[in-house]
Amino acid sequence: MKNLYLLLFGISISFSCFAQHVSKTLQHGGLSRQYLEYVPSIYDGSSAVPLLICLHGLGDNMNNFKSIQMDAIADTANFIVLTPQAQSSFLGTAWNSGAGMSGMQLNENVDDAGFLIALIDSTAAIYNIDPRRVYLTGFSMGAFMCHRMACEHNDRITAIASVSGTIGSAIQCNPLRPVPVVHFHGTADEMVAYAGNQYGMDVDALLNCWVSANACDQTPIVTELPDIADDGLTVEHFLFGNGTSGSNVEHYKVIGGTHTWIYRPVNDIDYTALIWSFLSKQSLVELSVESTEEVLLDIYPNPNSGILNFNLPEKGYQISIYSIDGRLIFNEITQDNYFVADISKYSKGIYIVHAKCLQTGTFSSAKISKE
Repeated sequence: MKNLYLLLFGISISFSCFAQHVSKTLQHGGLSRQYLEYVPSIYDGSSAVPLLICLHGLGDNMNNFKSIQMDAIADTANFIVLTPQAQSSFLGTAWNSGAGMSGMQLNENVDDAGFLIALIDSTAAIYNIDPRRVYLTGFSMGAFMCHRMACEHNDRITAIASVSGTIGSAIQCNPLRPVPVVHFHGTADEMVAYAGNQYGMDVDALLNCWVSANACDQTPIVTELPDIADDGLTVEHFLFGNGTSGSNVEHYKVIGGTHTWIYRPVNDIDYTALIWSFLSKQSLVELSVESTEEVLLDIYPNPNSGILNFNLPEKGYQISIYSIDGRLIFNEITQDNYFVADISKYSKGIYIVHAKCLQTGTFSSAKISKE
């Protein structure tokens, strides 16, 4: 258990910001949950803006983690930043992330996933949030929590950026849709090892998991980034392209990097800037609607009154149906070629159907109209 404590995030950096972080609370699961809210001064509510949730590491807190300076980018990019606080455990504040050792996970009875979904909903009730652009980023145990949300709640989370944390040992990752992922990790990480990770997947296994789920190219394009800073580190960038509907997987491998958040000008790259550069390109609706030109699914009638008949090319499919704003409304697995889905209780409009072949992992998509 002593080793689990090494997931602690201990950096402390001071930055200035233009607006103010406001401390708020949200009642969820019988607990009063704390979080920081940052709304840039340029936000006026006239158009929907992205939402980014930043998750701290084990033993850290929201006030320290805001130091990654995501607020400075929000001031010009116009998105809202939430930095929630994990609940206390005997090893310090901890997310129920699925990361653990010897079968033990910290705070496994705390509904952190539900809290984060409630946080999205409560923020959207106040501000004009674009549900297609809800992102997560996190460090260490916060990164483990990002992957849990991407695996289990990808109907609400558009894309994630993880630093020094992978998929926890207690998580079975079977995403219902492709999820764009960028991962940062140092090869000399002494707390969450690049290889030999005690708390979950090694980095290579993590990348393979998302590359397979997103149907990306198996062979990445590898680029050595310029070695400018005198920090003893070099960086390689891996791009696994051609993912389903643009759901690429990227990885920044920091040769010699340890368990820390790196930034310019001290280092060659800036995690914060690269995270937003990646996330800002992702949209849930694009992931759902693109590639509907080649419809491989035989669905009828279309338009329909809510009863959909499927003739599938083979047995063994996971059928997922999304509203046009990216919300998952239907999800079932069928072992037969013929399948019926009932969405009659939902309102009229356009819906997106995803069918994942359980044998090959490939996706088929179709757009349907409910009248």
